Amino acid sequence: MSCRQRLANSMAKIGGITVVDIGTYNIKAALGERVSDGFKILSYSTVKSNGFSGGKIVDAIGLKASIGEALGELQSQLAKKMPFGDLIVTGSSNVFGMERIKVEKILSKDKAEPIKESHVRDMRIEAGKQKNIIDVIPVNYTLDDGRTVINPVSMMSTKIAADMILLKIEEMAQDEILNLFEGYNFTSVSIAHPGIFAAEGVLNESEKDRGILCLEMGYGTTKIISYANGVPVGFRLIPLGVYNIVKDIATVFKVSYSEAERLLFYHSNLDYESVKEDEVVETTDFDDKTKKNVKKRSVSLTAYARSREIFSIVRRNFTQFLNDPSFNPVGLVITGGGASIPGIAGIGSSAFNITARTGTYASSNNVIVNGAEDIMAVPAYSLLFGAFVYLFKYGVNARKTFKMSTASKAPAISSDENEDESSKDGFLKKVWEFLKKLV
Repeated sequence: MSCRQRLANSMAKIGGITVVDIGTYNIKAALGERVSDGFKILSYSTVKSNGFSGGKIVDAIGLKASIGEALGELQSQLAKKMPFGDLIVTGSSNVFGMERIKVEKILSKDKAEPIKESHVRDMRIEAGKQKNIIDVIPVNYTLDDGRTVINPVSMMSTKIAADMILLKIEEMAQDEILNLFEGYNFTSVSIAHPGIFAAEGVLNESEKDRGILCLEMGYGTTKIISYANGVPVGFRLIPLGVYNIVKDIATVFKVSYSEAERLLFYHSNLDYESVKEDEVVETTDFDDKTKKNVKKRSVSLTAYARSREIFSIVRRNFTQFLNDPSFNPVGLVITGGGASIPGIAGIGSSAFNITARTGTYASSNNVIVNGAEDIMAVPAYSLLFGAFVYLFKYGVNARKTFKMSTASKAPAISSDENEDESSKDGFLKKVWEFLKKLV
């Protein structure tokens, strides 16, 4: 059974998938259902994030309350309540990693045999059996005659070798994230790599094949991921983001943080030379009472200085991948909340010396996700769309999921085979109960 078939069966059983993105500034969530050609987002929410700072949980009770608010808002938008189904959760934290490995499997010592889908699935499961591995992405497969193929099923070989990308998370962080969702009636919970989801929300297959950089600038962190030959090859997270720019504006012009955000997103341009010298904007002092005028160009220059520094730091931390002679990216795509800062693409182009653009789901040309059309062109929501794109492409059966109990604090790792059997038993039990009522 293919990934997409298994995903379709899963959706038929549970009704939907919930995605939660935990950020420093806010928590975004979406509830979607499987449709014939992809996913449809039924509801989405954004609430203030409490208890999460600097990529770390600093108040689990406060953060859990924020998550509860976000989930409650999802249900309030529906005409009729539906099960949350499976939960996919990610966050802006420096606890995620990526590693490339090779896995081999001997099929026969005597003669070539046809490769079965179960062989491929078993290799993926074997590669991801360690607790800290949250997902496994196959890159390609090599047969004993030297051929490198994308899908080896039904081909003949005595052995098979697979190149795979392991997506990892620190074990303690994994447990802390899972603890946040105790008491909810999710069918299962899995943790996802934020860089992958952000990229899937804004990149198209052509860009990933040719080589591309995707930079997601959030409120407290900036993440960058690179793709080549259709798969991710590098990832870094820097604990700097929009907050640092806002703080500079608030300090220099002696305004509140909320007013500094307004000045940044609506009255600045990182291409500060394009702003007229005499253009001013009215603002209020830190007391929110005293009115004053500030020059837009001064605000823009302040924002430019910090933005340029952040992009330079990101580039320096990504030098290992940029200096690889085999990696020649065609451009840089900037997404996340910071992508809405006017002129941000110019900063990215200058810092990385390549073509840059801002990215949204609407600009990706993907047609896998529908619904929530009002936020498709908002870069801050790209990760939510990317989550559904990724799930449609790769399914949920290779992801490591955890069965959550409303009574138990210890989530149990589940396998698809067991899940399928238990679902069959449940179905048969319901049929039996129905027949008894007829008698």
